[in-house]
Amino acid sequence: MNLMENIMLSMEALVANKMRAFLTMIGIVVGVTAVVTIVSIGEAGKTSVVSSISKYGDGFFTLLPSSGTDVQYNIAPDMGDLEQVRKVPRVEMATGTLTILADAKTERSRETKSLIISGTTNELSKIEKMTMLAGRFFSSAEERSRQKVIVVESDYANLVFGSPQAAIGAKLTIGSSLYQIIGVTKTERNLFSPPVKTEYQAYMSIYVLPRSNDNGTVTFSALYVKADTKEEEALQKIMTDVKKTVAKRHNTTDKTYSTQTAAEVEQNVSSVFSILQVIIGSIAGISLFVGGVGVMNIMLVSVTERTREIGIRKALGATPGTIMGQFLVEAVFLCLLGGTAGAGFGLLASYIFALVSGWPYSVSIGAIVLAFGFSAGVGLFFGIYPARKAARMQPIDALRYE
Repeated sequence: MNLMENIMLSMEALVANKMRAFLTMIGIVVGVTAVVTIVSIGEAGKTSVVSSISKYGDGFFTLLPSSGTDVQYNIAPDMGDLEQVRKVPRVEMATGTLTILADAKTERSRETKSLIISGTTNELSKIEKMTMLAGRFFSSAEERSRQKVIVVESDYANLVFGSPQAAIGAKLTIGSSLYQIIGVTKTERNLFSPPVKTEYQAYMSIYVLPRSNDNGTVTFSALYVKADTKEEEALQKIMTDVKKTVAKRHNTTDKTYSTQTAAEVEQNVSSVFSILQVIIGSIAGISLFVGGVGVMNIMLVSVTERTREIGIRKALGATPGTIMGQFLVEAVFLCLLGGTAGAGFGLLASYIFALVSGWPYSVSIGAIVLAFGFSAGVGLFFGIYPARKAARMQPIDALRYE
């Protein structure tokens, strides 16, 4: 008996017991659905974060006080540090950021919204490759002359003013100061973007950033640096030079500061997501094990029900291998049907999640291959015992079975 005949017999057996076959497959369907959904969502999350980091391009790295360091005011990178870092050989661009949360009121409606304001320099728009939907980013001249201008994200402009174009020229009251909107950037969405936003991104010159402890010193929480190379050894030397430059100005060692490249962040993010996918996917795989036990139970019932059929086939010359192959193919076929349905439901679930959350939709081919491979494996593993039981039956005993 060849493989196609075994498959046809398996289909006939499943059609003859539709409800039993359906209930048996539920465990496999649920397990595969869970695995495919989790892996696909994990891939989407990884893609989202990595894409938001990759916009900085090759040669980008950050500098900030090392974790565990007693971050005092006199070691925070300042404008003098930034000017010296720009002079370090092979540094193309450098900027700094200091982020605060502040309430902003519109001049007309007096409506208040929370803004996450990054105080920075005009190089940030080039380093982050911002997409301007209306207006422009503030210039170095506006930065030096301390003009109170602000750039907001498109979500804020659409919500408060109706469109990015309508926001240009509008005035916002932040603290005790009045700022004019001169630009609207495209809102960047990634893994950490909330489904319902209550805070919106904005940018202004570090010189006019509202601060409660303003003593005249312009400081940053981190420096963003863009080097002219992506070669690992050269980039490491540039990062060391930058750390030494900042440390020297603050009379401390370069261990006070740490640097991290965009590639290192991407690698760390990918590692974390891979570990989470394995852990959560393994937990979801328990349902596949439970489904496999159900398949074995049903196959044992099937063997018992078809005892006389097995006896007749053996009496007509069927070998134990042929009998075993028939029931193994039936178990694998049953699991593959469940795996196919589970893969479809998993892709649908991850697509719905992407629509609701705003994350990118990612089809994980690896997850689908894993699902089918695991389904076939479950069918083989849990189908062996019932198939061996059928193959070992003595024809005379099987024929006398009532």
